[in-house]
Amino acid sequence: MRALVWIGAILAGVIIVTGVVAAIGSSDNTGETVRASSWADDVCGTTAAWEGQLEGIRDELRKSNFAARQSDGGSGDSVEETISVREAVDRAIRATTDTLQDGLKRAGIPDANQGAAASGILRGWAQRTEERLRVAKAQLQQKPTSVAEAFALLGPPVQALAVTAVDGRTSFKRVGALDSALDDALNGSRNCRDLMKEAP
Repeated sequence: MRALVWIGAILAGVIIVTGVVAAIGSSDNTGETVRASSWADDVCGTTAAWEGQLEGIRDELRKSNFAARQSDGGSGDSVEETISVREAVDRAIRATTDTLQDGLKRAGIPDANQGAAASGILRGWAQRTEERLRVAKAQLQQKPTSVAEAFALLGPPVQALAVTAVDGRTSFKRVGALDSALDDALNGSRNCRDLMKEAP
């Protein structure tokens, strides 16, 4: 049974990576000025791909057989729960670094009066996201001695992701408020419209 879970996880990973490549394209515009519309497509596609990766991690945790109980040496004990959450946070950090931060950097700088500032706002949000997840990871280094402690350790990573989702939507709104050209580019991008339909 465990082998089937791993095979499913690997297949899901391949599908997600394929989706990431499709969403963010293959061009690298790091440090270059690009059309605002192309930039908007890229940053929103990158963000959506990253959120998709996080949703995949969440779904895997849900599907796993976690019975929060005292450690009895069997599958599903509270210690196994904590280890799985640690792995999930590690994967979320990798997704943030490899997909979100790298994708936002590769999107370049939009050709608008406040283009550099807009790029900085989104890249700053991505950096804060990684920092929050690393803080949560550090808190997960504690070894729980009870079920209550195991549940308490779930709080920091969940809170980190909840805060960063809201922070991300706020960052996109700040970008739109910088310049009407940027606002038009975000509103005109299908990737951005689809992204903003999703609740943070």
